[in-house]
Amino acid sequence: MRRVSEESLSNVALHYLQRYSSSRKRLTEVLKRRVKNHIRLKGGEPVDATAMNEKVDERMVKSGYVDDARLAKSKTESLHRAGKSARVIKLKLRLHGLDTSNVPSDAENELEAAMTLGKKKKLGRDPERKQKDLAVLMRGGFNYGIAKTVLAQLSSTRTS
Repeated sequence: MRRVSEESLSNVALHYLQRYSSSRKRLTEVLKRRVKNHIRLKGGEPVDATAMNEKVDERMVKSGYVDDARLAKSKTESLHRAGKSARVIKLKLRLHGLDTSNVPSDAENELEAAMTLGKKKKLGRDPERKQKDLAVLMRGGFNYGIAKTVLAQLSSTRTS
């Protein structure tokens, strides 16, 4: 990036979006950091690139390169499959600047995610580790009732 211009920022955004799925908030942070680093390393006058950043953001959204709703849905599904609770999923989405209203938090989804985590961490095998296994699930964002149910199911399948 020789000069800070709308075209150079657009190229930076396209290069970044080719490698990563990004929210609008994250893309704005990347562009701001890029301008700041350019000025720090190359010298020159400080530039207020806010207007240019907004134009580049708008162009990327209109072109379909940045779609916060699609990214939120994808991240939600991925984290659920990984055994994350709705509470953890909402936290991670908020950190990315995404909408958390579509995160399913019903008991069935929570139980399924907790079972995934329990199987992944091999919980419920040793009765002497019951409290530690329960703590793992609780730290994962699951409530006490779901954690007890999961441990009961996992310990019953291990003994059968």
